[in-house]
Amino acid sequence: MLYLEQLLSPFITSQSNPGKDVLEEQKQLMQRIREQKLSVSEKGCVPDDASLVRPEIMESWMRCFEYGLDPFHYNFPAVMDPDEFQDRLKEKAFFLEAAEPYMCQFDKMLSDMGCYLFLSDERGIILRTANTLGENRFWLTPGAIWSEETIGTCSHGMSIWLKSPIQVCGPEHFSQIFKNISCSTAPVFDTCGNMEGTLSISSSYLHGQSSHSLGLVVTIASAIQKEFQLAEKKNLLSIALSATHDAVFVVSGAGEIVTVNTVARNLFRNDLEGLNISDIVGDQPLIKTVIDSGREILNADVIIARGQRRFHLKSVRPVANHSCPHSGCVLTLKEVTPVGGIPRNTSCSPTKYTFSRIVGSSSSTVESIELAKKFCRFDNNILLQGESGTGKEVYAQAIHNQSRPGGPFIAVNCAAIPATLIESELFGYEPGAFTGAGRKGKPGKIEMANGGTLFLDEIGDMPLELQAVLLRVLEDKLVMRVGGSRYIPVDFRLVAATNRDLAALMEGASFREDLYYRLSAFKVDIAPLRSRGGDIIELAEFFISSISQSRQVKRPTLCNSTKYFLLQHSWPGNVRQLQNAIAYAVCMCEEGSILPEHLPKELVDKCLTPTLLEHQPCEGAEGSEKEGDGNLSMKDIEKMMIKKALDSTNNHIRAAARVLGISKSTIYRKIKEYEIVI
Repeated sequence: MLYLEQLLSPFITSQSNPGKDVLEEQKQLMQRIREQKLSVSEKGCVPDDASLVRPEIMESWMRCFEYGLDPFHYNFPAVMDPDEFQDRLKEKAFFLEAAEPYMCQFDKMLSDMGCYLFLSDERGIILRTANTLGENRFWLTPGAIWSEETIGTCSHGMSIWLKSPIQVCGPEHFSQIFKNISCSTAPVFDTCGNMEGTLSISSSYLHGQSSHSLGLVVTIASAIQKEFQLAEKKNLLSIALSATHDAVFVVSGAGEIVTVNTVARNLFRNDLEGLNISDIVGDQPLIKTVIDSGREILNADVIIARGQRRFHLKSVRPVANHSCPHSGCVLTLKEVTPVGGIPRNTSCSPTKYTFSRIVGSSSSTVESIELAKKFCRFDNNILLQGESGTGKEVYAQAIHNQSRPGGPFIAVNCAAIPATLIESELFGYEPGAFTGAGRKGKPGKIEMANGGTLFLDEIGDMPLELQAVLLRVLEDKLVMRVGGSRYIPVDFRLVAATNRDLAALMEGASFREDLYYRLSAFKVDIAPLRSRGGDIIELAEFFISSISQSRQVKRPTLCNSTKYFLLQHSWPGNVRQLQNAIAYAVCMCEEGSILPEHLPKELVDKCLTPTLLEHQPCEGAEGSEKEGDGNLSMKDIEKMMIKKALDSTNNHIRAAARVLGISKSTIYRKIKEYEIVI
């Protein structure tokens, strides 16, 4: 901010000197200022004696000289194209709305004083005028570009340049056409400190201004600034409230709805303000409890039914101000039923898996589970990446049951649906949208996943043109059916899975870069079975138990030599291949013990060890040197199995013992006996 003597024109300060011939002094002052300005306009340099002119004004004159302006020739300012000006007014809507009451309030008062108001933006474009006396003469009209570059030194151009209030009178203006004009201007700033525009009070004669004129324009501009910044903050609050996928209600202490977010309007109705919250959620005593006690309630276990729709009251938080500790609350609702009341048991995929039911204790499995659990705390999209058969859908179900257990789980295999049908399958269609479309239309999988989880398996096979549509749905949470004309709000979590390298597909222009980055931020890599060591035996034992129970047969045991075969195999088909191999072995086993020859032939043929002895004890025959049909003794097999188990468990003795099905003391004894180096 400049000092007061820098803000006021010397013509104003000279009026405060009593006992002098003010008019005569001002005439001399005007003449000397004109001479100094003429020196600048002719020579382009600051005169030797420039004490009468404020440095800020002199610097502005120098800039005007550099712009090529002539003080004796008035260049009428350019006027914006009407369409461009209308766009500018839309951009400045908050500013104009904040200024309008004050422009109207001071309009008549300033008119009686022979003054007029005008509002400009930060570039000097006139946005609004009031009582524009002499506007035809100076072309002071909305849309005119009044800046230092177009009309020379003027108060609002100086205010924009200095970011400060200022007063300019008579010959201080660069153009001689303003020699009898006086004007005071003050800037208006937004909440970030950026200039939004200026407000000016101008008089058509030199003595129409005083120090009070500058004070008045500063006061009005300050009031406009406060109103404008408040509107900005309200708009920011509205955007913040709409950033969540939950319905948010701000409620007064009396239960009246003060404001809501866009989600609430979409779920209920537009004109919610002024209603009592009980009209929406019914009589909920906990709302009054929160307002009276001032203690928030999170994860409230309250389900609200409205017709065929059900809502979960997630939280109620108190709001207090300086004068009233019980002034209201903010509550959030989430819809928990699928769109259209689709029966969950017929439209949703079953979700029997939780994180506790994922079999495996290898470091890679534990790491993947812990990472997925952390991701569940946020509502972001999740990408599961792993080879085919590693159990990606198991993780997807566990994520759903951890984060959105009350909603539907909709699974879609993008590779299994023909490209011609996948659009209608995902987004649904309206009646008659295409040949063969049902007469009643059909909701898409995205609609059906509302309130729950959408699992898109093999997303790398999704057609490129649909990826753009999916990206838009993920950004806006709005879906339009094929052949439809309205957007349907949806709230779902996307879990995508792929066995392909999406980064490579992106580089090959077969997968959208923007969709990849939206999905890959929360990525869980699921390791192939061959690198999960002890998980192979744990999964084999689990499958033996589940298959025996479902077939109602006695559970067979898994011999150590068979465990060795399982650990040695590379499992290109991962968990799915292992499950099928165990099912085959349980079927072929007849004497209560699964031997290597009970495994599928192609699996045994790929192993390096020849056919082993039959009926080996599950803990191994200690010290046995009996040879089998091949060239390895029991001792050789035991030694190799122990080494393999130790390698697969990173030399963890207890884990290796669990893999082999023997005790910890036994494996220590075997390590010592076979002189195995760890």
